[in-house]
Amino acid sequence: MKRSRKTLQPGRQRKLLSLLSLPVFAFLVVPTLIVVPVALNNSRYITFPPGGVSLAAVQGFFADQAWTSALSASMQAAGIAVVLGTVFGASAALGLHGRKFPGQQAVVGLVLAPMIVPTVVLALAFYQFFISVGLVGSIIPIGLAHAVIATPYVYLTTRASLAGLNPALVRSAQSLGAGMLSVFRHVHLPVILPGLISGALFAFSVSIDETVMALFMQSPGATTLPVKMFTDIQFNLTPKIAVSSALLVTVATIGLLIQVVYVLKRRSTARMMPLAV
Repeated sequence: MKRSRKTLQPGRQRKLLSLLSLPVFAFLVVPTLIVVPVALNNSRYITFPPGGVSLAAVQGFFADQAWTSALSASMQAAGIAVVLGTVFGASAALGLHGRKFPGQQAVVGLVLAPMIVPTVVLALAFYQFFISVGLVGSIIPIGLAHAVIATPYVYLTTRASLAGLNPALVRSAQSLGAGMLSVFRHVHLPVILPGLISGALFAFSVSIDETVMALFMQSPGATTLPVKMFTDIQFNLTPKIAVSSALLVTVATIGLLIQVVYVLKRRSTARMMPLAV
């Protein structure tokens, strides 16, 4: 006789999966969160566990012009990367959606190439290019370089959103006389908006954390926060580095929370919509 296999109920499966996920979650998150108590340490040096709690390192970070200038440079570069990366990535996704032509895979590979090519190779290429056009020495080339590596993330998230678009809606809008901008505003934009928001958050995270390209193209007036952290780790190890790390973790967490809240809001809205008969 064949023995019947026992299967866990869905509720027990979820509980078991949660228990198995906790060690992985702790391994990934706990080392990142350690920078927060280190940033609030009352010592002049980086120590863990902290001997006491103090805001001296935080106050010293915001009182130091070198660190605040680096933070401002990172935010400016991230702003350029988010705007241009979102425009380029969304345009590529819309332009390639639903079309078949010779060499399409090569075009897609070209769009995704910044995710595959080693960053140091891209950094050297961008450095040589911006040197030739005389742009090195400002925050603009760093933002442009970050926009290139951010574009694939926006492209992928936007393309995933376009998978739920009914092509009949586009044809119907065009047959009713809607122009290209009207079709984008009333048909494409509501569908791709979640992908655009996710892609913009990815672009911001990639730019705010990127070090190699910024290291190649840095100057006294264009030093990003990761580059400042990198140089200070070598020559001036202070709790200000932990403060900057905590700031980056906070920014990334806020971006993640924005995305989660937006997704949950869209789900609740979808559930409240009446079903078509």
